[in-house]
Amino acid sequence: MKYYGATDIGNMRENNEDSFYAEDKLFIVADGMGGHRAGEIASNLSVDTFVRSFEESINSKSRMQGRFIKNTMLGSIELANDEVFKKSLIDTEYSGMGTTFTACFLYEENIHITHIGDSRAYLCRDKNIDLLTSDHTFVGELYRRGEITYEETFDHPQRNFLTNVLGVSDEVSPDYLTLKILPGDSLILCSDGLNSMVRDEIILKLSEKYPEPENTVKKLIKNALKKGGNDNITVIVVRF
Repeated sequence: MKYYGATDIGNMRENNEDSFYAEDKLFIVADGMGGHRAGEIASNLSVDTFVRSFEESINSKSRMQGRFIKNTMLGSIELANDEVFKKSLIDTEYSGMGTTFTACFLYEENIHITHIGDSRAYLCRDKNIDLLTSDHTFVGELYRRGEITYEETFDHPQRNFLTNVLGVSDEVSPDYLTLKILPGDSLILCSDGLNSMVRDEIILKLSEKYPEPENTVKKLIKNALKKGGNDNITVIVVRF
């Protein structure tokens, strides 16, 4: 397994409100919201809290079952939600802040994913790219119901309206899924600064053209910047 992650402020933002984590077998992308530095605080706090909680739990186990991993990931994202929400209540400067959160953990032959918001996890396999996560947005719901086309999602006036996000209330409802990984697979995690600028077919094309994860990440970010770079851009690529 090889992996690489990077983030870029983009062409339009004053701050980078994205955070990411890529160590060992845990990969996370979080895209904060809230204005000023609130988004940056939310994404950083969520990642730090999740990693600390998750690693404390799994390090205490010599052997893990799927149910344990699921409970640990969901428990860790709940704790991250609590910490972000509490900070938003304590400090009025951060009132209403929140963050997307997509975490993937590899154990043996399976990838475990927990997800909330509109950051994404893609699987590239056999010259195909599949979106593993669902965008928790108004436009994402319209697309899944077949009411708008893929191309229309890029220009819809409500494309940035999130319907589910971490840290804005005392409860959180993340998605959870598992998938068996095969040799030759590639996992791509990204904030919407990538997929709002670059079509899925181009993401796949660049992933196939540049097999080294570092080169893939750099080319994807460069392409997003070239297309406008309207948001912060974070990408993690994992090759199996």
